[in-house]
Amino acid sequence: MNKYIILFFVMSIAAFAQPQQNDINIEVTRRVSVELLGPNADPFMQPLTQTLNATANSRFFRTAEIPDTGFYFRVGVGSMIGFVRDDQKTYTPFAPVISQDQFFQRIVNDKDLVKINLLNPTQTQIVDTTGLVVVIMKYLFGKGLNDPTSGFSFPDSAATVYGNRDEKFVIGKQYLVDQVSGGDQLLGTVYNALTPELKQSIMSTINGLPNYLTLARGANVNTVVAGVPQVEIGSFMGTELLLRYIPPIKYDTVVGKFSFWGIGIKHSVDQYWKNAPVNLAAQFVYQGSSIENSVGATNSQLSANTTIMGANIQASTQWKGFTFYSAFAYEEIKINTDFTFYLPKELQRQLGLLPLDSDEPRPPMYPGDQRPQYTNAVFKDNAVKFTMGISKTFGSLGICLDYNISKFNIVTLGLDVGF
Repeated sequence: MNKYIILFFVMSIAAFAQPQQNDINIEVTRRVSVELLGPNADPFMQPLTQTLNATANSRFFRTAEIPDTGFYFRVGVGSMIGFVRDDQKTYTPFAPVISQDQFFQRIVNDKDLVKINLLNPTQTQIVDTTGLVVVIMKYLFGKGLNDPTSGFSFPDSAATVYGNRDEKFVIGKQYLVDQVSGGDQLLGTVYNALTPELKQSIMSTINGLPNYLTLARGANVNTVVAGVPQVEIGSFMGTELLLRYIPPIKYDTVVGKFSFWGIGIKHSVDQYWKNAPVNLAAQFVYQGSSIENSVGATNSQLSANTTIMGANIQASTQWKGFTFYSAFAYEEIKINTDFTFYLPKELQRQLGLLPLDSDEPRPPMYPGDQRPQYTNAVFKDNAVKFTMGISKTFGSLGICLDYNISKFNIVTLGLDVGF
């Protein structure tokens, strides 16, 4: 009985608290869009995270040999190419749903949503009207997706950042109407006790929702190509310094403004091993990058800062003028992103923010989305990698080619000039 009493007052207050019916629909759509984006951001971006980890932590060396004494430096450029696998183009998305128990627990316990007074229910306060409506919708979304006759549908798979698929979360609005007006026992009992004005307010909110929400489509990438300049300086007590740097530049419309840097230390191990059969060295490299870009037709703003770490043990030997080398490495990457975005244009048209025949606002009737949403996401990955390659020097010119086996396999080619 307490459930019905609480929900009765909560839904009554929520209906009266709406400043404009159109406004609540827009805000609910914004919130649900964020909750759809949030849990799916990591699997959507994971292949890119793995790719950046593999490419940035490569092309560090072409030999494990470090002279004990003498000064030298090499200036070179490394290029990396990798092929995106089919399994890296799709993922299983998460729907923005909650169970009945989770729904009621949110209403009772979330003081940022509702402050309930069980002794005097008339003193119950709605703290976040939009949030309350979103919680009710998520509960009904979950029921609808488990009912094949509801008109709801959610894809079993969706495109990652490397994929290319249009997928939608279809909302069965008639099912929502039926559930609120009696199909759901809990909500229906409360709804039937409301005044006609409150009932109309609730139905208008449901009917004003969009017909569907879209998941990110992906960029349709099959091949990943990267390149980085670097300088190697040695030797001090069998130690070599590695430096990488790309100043902030406008790369292209896909990447945007990009900068990159890296520093590494490589130390000879075989110098402590008399008559070692091969050259051995250990290396640690720390790198970082930043990206700023406007994304999509709505000019959403993306800012990303990346830190990358790699440590490896490498070996090399010479045979008939060629150097054969290999390495085992451990690699980590962390990407911290800030994303400021607007509702997709098709959603803005469904909500009446844009005219049906145009992507451009026509104020005051069609003002467009004026309230961007903000989200922060952190992506991480780690991997173990095995490298094998071959290099050859022609005087001061050196070239190398290697293959790297990890979560994302890549081929790298290097060219350097030594002095």
